[in-house]
Amino acid sequence: MTTIDGFEDALRDDLMDQAEAEVAERRDQLAQESGDRFDAYASRHGYDIGFLADGIETSSVERRGNRVSATVSWPGLTALFEYGVDPFTLSASGDQLAFLWQSPPEGTRPPGAPGFVVADSVNWGSVTGGIPEARAIRTALQVVAQAMEG
Repeated sequence: MTTIDGFEDALRDDLMDQAEAEVAERRDQLAQESGDRFDAYASRHGYDIGFLADGIETSSVERRGNRVSATVSWPGLTALFEYGVDPFTLSASGDQLAFLWQSPPEGTRPPGAPGFVVADSVNWGSVTGGIPEARAIRTALQVVAQAMEG
């Protein structure tokens, strides 16, 4: 039997280098794909949620033993848009609810209106029907998985 010194180590290193490059590529693809989908969703629904696509963070590729990994994370509140929100009622327990109205859209606060609104309950989403689910991350995961399969 013939052996080549260092062959297995060199092969293992080469395979791990290829896996590291693949993970980095798919990490970036997932971030880009989900960001593009959130942007399209925002455009369809008239939302100003650019912070979702702009706030996507990716970790560096990490290599430990025979494993390679990377992380993609989305900013807070992403789940509200990813999964959607049904209309619901906020009710005060004991006192009243107060909502700050610091920066309303131009022309929506009447002259002399208070800077906050007080109520016993608020039917959130009753006019808009809530927030429809975006499925941006879940669909992007499917796209990346299909690309990895071939």
